[in-house]
Amino acid sequence: MKRVGIFFFFLLAWISSPAQIVYISDISISGNNLTKSSVILRELPFRVADTINAGKFEEMLTESRQNLLNTALFNYVTITPQYPEDTPGQEGGIIPVRVSIEVEERWYIWPILEMRLNDRNMSSWIKKMDWKRVTLYSGVKISNMFGLGHRLEARGMSGWDKGLDLSYSRVSLDKKKKTYLSAEAYAMFYKHIDYMTLNDKPQHLSSDNGFMMRSYGGSVSLTYRPHIRWKATADISFDYSKVSEEVLSGNPDYWGLDSRFSRTFSLALSACRDDRDYSLYPTKGRYASLSLKLEESNNFSFIKGQIFLDFQYYTKISERWMTSSSVKICSSLSNKYSYIHSKAVGYQTANVTGYELYVIDGQHYITQNNSLRYLILPQRIVHLGHNPKWRKFNKPHFTVYGKLLCDFGYVFQKKGKAGDNSLPNTFLAGAGAGVDLVTYYDIVINLGYAVNIKGKGSFLFGFRAPIF
Repeated sequence: MKRVGIFFFFLLAWISSPAQIVYISDISISGNNLTKSSVILRELPFRVADTINAGKFEEMLTESRQNLLNTALFNYVTITPQYPEDTPGQEGGIIPVRVSIEVEERWYIWPILEMRLNDRNMSSWIKKMDWKRVTLYSGVKISNMFGLGHRLEARGMSGWDKGLDLSYSRVSLDKKKKTYLSAEAYAMFYKHIDYMTLNDKPQHLSSDNGFMMRSYGGSVSLTYRPHIRWKATADISFDYSKVSEEVLSGNPDYWGLDSRFSRTFSLALSACRDDRDYSLYPTKGRYASLSLKLEESNNFSFIKGQIFLDFQYYTKISERWMTSSSVKICSSLSNKYSYIHSKAVGYQTANVTGYELYVIDGQHYITQNNSLRYLILPQRIVHLGHNPKWRKFNKPHFTVYGKLLCDFGYVFQKKGKAGDNSLPNTFLAGAGAGVDLVTYYDIVINLGYAVNIKGKGSFLFGFRAPIF
C-alpha cells in the first residue's frame, strides 16, 4: 500500500505541475526591403498575444521557415526566438517570447529567353539548317509586384510560331489574404502541331505558308486559402481555336468535332492539402489533391468530364536516407472520342520512369511512382563576395541527392482507338537511377538512366527552373 501511495503522490504532482507555456509578446521582421510584412505574417501559424505549448512552439518555428521558403520570395529565412534572461531554466508558467524573423529577398525580375527548333528533333533540323523554322520565346517575369506577392508574366513568340501570353496572378482580395484572384489572356499562332500518336510517339504537321492552328483565349481563377496548408481553386476559361484542313484530314478525331473551329468553355474545381516540407523538392510530409473539370465545345457538340486524384508521401528513414511514393489516378468521360482530350502518361501530368521517349494516350490511367534517395551532399553555401550590388546572387547553395526509381502504371484506352500504339492497355513498369542537384532560385537538375519492362533504356535529363 505504501508503494501505491507514493505512486499516486508523484502522479498528482505531475498533473498539478503547470506546463511550460510560451506567450508571443512581439514579432519583428527584417530584410524585407520590398515584401510587405503582412505577406510574411500570413505564413506564420502563430500571432502576437498567442499562448502556445513550449514543445509545439518549436515545431511551429520550423513550419514557419518552411512556409516562407515555399512562397518562392526568399533565398534564406532565419527565425530566432528571444527569451528573457531570467526564464530559460524555468520549469513551468508562462514565458514571454519575442520572435525575430530575418529574410533575404530574391531577385524578382527575370527575362524570358528561349529558342526552340520546330522540327521533329535536332537531327532532322540539321539536315535542312532552315533558320526560318525556329521560334524565339521572349518576355519578362516579375514576382512580388508591389511587395504583395503578385506575379506578372508576359511572353511573346516570334519566328516560326507567333503569339502573346499575358498573365497576372496572386492578387489578394481581402485583408487576411485568404482569397486570391488570377487572370490570363493569350493569342497563339502555330505552324507546327502534334495531331496524332503513332507507334507511341507524337506525330507532327508543319506548314511553311499558313498556320496549322490559331488559338485565342483566357481564364480567370479564384483561390481560397483558409489555412496555410489548405487551398481550393475555381477556374473558368474560354478558348477559341481553328485548325487547318490538313489536321482533320490526317486525324478526323483530333478534337471530337466535325468543324475546323472549336469554341470551348471549361470549369475546373480543385482542393488540396499540402503538408510537405519543401514543395519544390520534398523530403518529408504528405500531399493530397482532388480536381474536377467540366468542358463543352460548340454548343455541347463535345462534352467531357474529368476527375483527378494525386497522393504523395515522403518520409525520412535517417538523416541521409529518405523515400517517396505517389499515386495519380485520372478518369474521364466524354460523348465522343477526341485525340487531344485523351492525353495520359508522358505528358506534363503523369509519367512512368523508362518511358520518357514515349507518350501513352487513353481515357483513364493510374501511375505509382517510388524513389529511394540518399543525401550525397548536404546543403552547402558558397560565398562569392560581398558586393552589395550582387547580394541576391553572391550566396548560392547546392544540395546533391542520389536516387533509385521504380514506377508502375496502366493506361486504359477505348477499344479500336489504340491504333498502331502498343503501350495503351498494357502494364507499364520501369526502373532507373540518377542524381539530383537542388540549387539557388528553385533550380533542380536531374541526370540518370532508366529502363522499362521491355528492356528499352534511355538517358534521363531534366532542368526545372521556375524563375524562367
